[in-house]
Amino acid sequence: VIFCEATAIYGVIIAIIFASKMGDGVIEGVTDGTFPATFDFDRFYFAGYSLFTAGLSVGLTNLCSGVCVGIAGSSCALADAQNSELFV
Repeated sequence: VIFCEATAIYGVIIAIIFASKMGDGVIEGVTDGTFPATFDFDRFYFAGYSLFTAGLSVGLTNLCSGVCVGIAGSSCALADAQNSELFV
């Protein structure tokens, strides 16, 4: 259970960091939807995929830890129902 709480807090921290890194969407040198010849597309692609991958990894980690805690809790509840001496 403590691991789930730690990953959830980590997810919130990552979301706050991502939100602070986002700009207002205005790109210098872009007028009327046309980009200058020297525009660095690779940097923006890298930034977008980096944010997506980091968010996906944090989300999947939270999902997996939640499923694992659910399975462990269910098995403990079933074991306690079968043998009441197991409850501490």
